[in-house]
Amino acid sequence: MQALMRDNELRLRSVGAMGQGKNRHESLLQQLIARAKRLNIDVRTEKLLREVGYRVHSGRCRLKGHALIILDRDAPITDHVDFLAAELNKEEPAPTQPPPNPGNS
Repeated sequence: MQALMRDNELRLRSVGAMGQGKNRHESLLQQLIARAKRLNIDVRTEKLLREVGYRVHSGRCRLKGHALIILDRDAPITDHVDFLAAELNKEEPAPTQPPPNPGNS
């Protein structure tokens, strides 16, 4: 009986950890979308149609003069985060440290 309770407790912990990871990725994705908006890039999540003979994936384009990133709705959230981060870093590298203070030169 105790072994069964221990197994259930471990399962609940692991499910909770997965939920926290998803929340962390969702939060990161929202931050990246906000960064894209600051750069005047629209981000959409859409169902990309698949047919025999080709593979679809998230991408970047210009539509009527506006920059647009389309994320494949069926892709995992980690793929959304990775793709969006890579595209935004092409536009403006993410700051790794504060910029130097020009007044202290």
